[in-house]
Amino acid sequence: MTVPSTVKPSRIRFQIFGVLWILVLLNFIDRAALSISMPFISEEFQLTPELQGWLLGSFFWTYLLFQIPGGWLLDRFGPRRIVGWAGAIWGGAQLLGGLAMSGIFLTGTRLALGAAEAPVFPAGSKLNSKWLPSKERARGATFIDAAGPFGSAVGGIIVTALIGLTGGWRWAFILTGAITIVVAVLYYVYLRDTPEEHSKVNQGELDHIRGDVDVADTAIATGTLPKLSDYARSTSFWGLWLGRLGWATVWWGIISWTPSYLSTAMGFDLAALGWGTFVVYGSGVVGQLVAGWATDKYRARTDDYNRVMKTILAISGVGMIAAILTLPVISNGYVALVALSLAVFFNQFGGIYWAFPSWLAPKPHVGTVGGVMNVASSAGGGLAPVVMGYAIAATGGSFAGSFLFLAAAGALYVAGSMVINFNKPLARVRAVAVAA
Repeated sequence: MTVPSTVKPSRIRFQIFGVLWILVLLNFIDRAALSISMPFISEEFQLTPELQGWLLGSFFWTYLLFQIPGGWLLDRFGPRRIVGWAGAIWGGAQLLGGLAMSGIFLTGTRLALGAAEAPVFPAGSKLNSKWLPSKERARGATFIDAAGPFGSAVGGIIVTALIGLTGGWRWAFILTGAITIVVAVLYYVYLRDTPEEHSKVNQGELDHIRGDVDVADTAIATGTLPKLSDYARSTSFWGLWLGRLGWATVWWGIISWTPSYLSTAMGFDLAALGWGTFVVYGSGVVGQLVAGWATDKYRARTDDYNRVMKTILAISGVGMIAAILTLPVISNGYVALVALSLAVFFNQFGGIYWAFPSWLAPKPHVGTVGGVMNVASSAGGGLAPVVMGYAIAATGGSFAGSFLFLAAAGALYVAGSMVINFNKPLARVRAVAVAA
């Protein structure tokens, strides 16, 4: 029997997640630069709503294509090397976007950005499984995911400020890209794939991290890893995928079109646009932290994880849909900000999805399962801006149809979340007959 260490645990795991948080923050500032700048880019390049939708969604098509390869690379080579290199590449692509002289060139840089950013969130899930005990993983997942709405929020202020200071949108891309490259190098220097590899982690922290086991790891302790066919037969796996698709469609629809909605439909000027997007996206940070705290708190009180998770996810989905359905009848810009903020607050409860691979998949599969889950996020991100762009164009600039589309996606999020079984592994190994 192993005797637990009496040494006061070090807290290096928080520093590791802090470094990753900064990189994810820049990830979303880089993404937000396009949507915040779109009113100015569309004017310079003469882009219709349909073309704006395709440009806003272009990032997600390569982001989708590289999810599964990125997850496999994470499982094979580890988050340190893969994300370190990826961060430097996407920073370079962002920087080049500021030099674009046409919509086609800018689209090319967004495709490169999407491909390079693909491994980031699966890496967070991978590090979650290696660096945190099970009881801390909801907070770990939502802490990292909260960098997304926070990056979008501060991105609105930073990008609008740079546009105001420089008289154009290009320096916003160049400077954020350069900063991303620097942080990617720092990430590579400091991060380690496991606590055992980090020289500053003491035995007390190792005992704390390894002090509990997961449902999936317990289930395969004396067996074999699930195969692709085992996942394909799993209702929970498909619920996870479809729920994530619905969630992402709402999130990326709001992220992509809120600046244009506030600017064109609600008459916000440049300064109001920066603060308005900060309020909307910043409410998502609060939603993430509330969901992570509540999930870990109530999971610690019961073994019925289904009741805990489905209650939290149902509140998330119903609250989000209700807020979205008020938007078509709102004519006041400040009331619209409140409705959008509530929609984002409840939507961002869905950040706990990034804890699901580390809870429900065996550790050797966490990166790959996270990548597959993020395929759904990518598909939602690629679909939402395009569908909304066509809906806006078809209704003469009205956003009502696009908001109804987001409400329907919210219903898919709820339905998918409700069929996940949180008391069992994501996939079970098919029984094999043994010859007598």
